[in-house]
Amino acid sequence: MKFTLKAEGYSLIEMLFMLFILGVLCGTVAMSFQGLQNRVHIQAASEALLNDILSARAEALRRERRVTLCAAALDSSSQAALPRACASSGSKVAWDQGWLVFEDANSNGLWDEGEPLLQQRSRINSQVSATGNSTVSRYVSFGASGRSLSLNGAFQAGTITFCESGAKAREGWLLVVNAVGRARLDKGQIAICP
Repeated sequence: MKFTLKAEGYSLIEMLFMLFILGVLCGTVAMSFQGLQNRVHIQAASEALLNDILSARAEALRRERRVTLCAAALDSSSQAALPRACASSGSKVAWDQGWLVFEDANSNGLWDEGEPLLQQRSRINSQVSATGNSTVSRYVSFGASGRSLSLNGAFQAGTITFCESGAKAREGWLLVVNAVGRARLDKGQIAICP
């Protein structure tokens, strides 16, 4: 009886090819995961602002006073720091810097000394861009009746766009505030995200 030893296994070329295929698959999965993570950050930021807008409207109704939610002024300090001031009309404004909710006693759209501060929200994820059109670029304000009002007392309606910073033709979220002060989120295609 004769035993023969038969060598089975993979050649070096076959092993390198399998490692190459495995590397390509891992890279594809990692890129998909990054895209999913960015979409989650965008949705979370848009939902956070929607919740605070709804809260500001409810506070205006409860207090029977004007309540304003303003975009925070650009701050070069730490990302985790809470905002301390509203963006003024002459400065670059972006909702992704965070925002403040306060009782706006003098109806100027800025948080001033002595006005009750109701909420502060720190800067959102750096991959998320949040910009409002001209009517809601800096603030959203509600009168005692719960209607959205501009600083001069006219109705205020507009859209704040949430998308992936620098992306082109990607899905994002649109936070729409209508003329009676109701807010909603719509999913939409964003052509170019700032």
